Amino acid sequence: MTENKRVEEFFTPHNQLLIQQKKEWTEIITNFETRNKYQILSTQGVELGFMAEQGSGFGAMLSRWFLRTHRPMKVMVWGADREELMQLERPFFWFFSDLTVRDPQGNILGHVYRKFGILHKKYDLATDTDKIFARVVSPIWRLWTFFIKDNTEREIGTISKNWGGLLKEMFTDADRFQVSFGNQNWREKAVIFASAISIDMDFFDDNQRNN
Repeated sequence: MTENKRVEEFFTPHNQLLIQQKKEWTEIITNFETRNKYQILSTQGVELGFMAEQGSGFGAMLSRWFLRTHRPMKVMVWGADREELMQLERPFFWFFSDLTVRDPQGNILGHVYRKFGILHKKYDLATDTDKIFARVVSPIWRLWTFFIKDNTEREIGTISKNWGGLLKEMFTDADRFQVSFGNQNWREKAVIFASAISIDMDFFDDNQRNN
């Protein structure tokens, strides 16, 4: 099976996916940042795959500690069969980020661009040819829900953080997102899915330290 066929078969059947961040007890207890790790679940709770931020050693630790959410990032995505599905890469940035979505061979599937916004948090979602097919927007005062809109401003999906309650948010900081798709093709679904990781890094990754 080709890599792109594997990605196509992963995303095509699903209109919703859950992303559950996995926190290690050492990180929860000591507030010592480790690499981000996530489960990919169906709405019925069946594990469909997993993701893990790459990079180990002292240099990677310093990058996570000092550069925080602006650090360069590479996340590998695997299916339940432990076969690689995608690679998500984002270089260091100051204000406006570019997360590139690739298949296992390194071919670009699309991009997630963080854009400037005063009253809204904004991302542009682009194809492999850099054509914008959708935008992610969320009012500043609605931190938990990000609306996906097409070029006609029609809502075609959402990315929502399932808030776990005050104690859970303060002491575990384990983020959980629900990604709802519309009638997009599998490539666009892959980019929408990847945007949830960019959102988690930008707006929720520092929650535990800030608390």
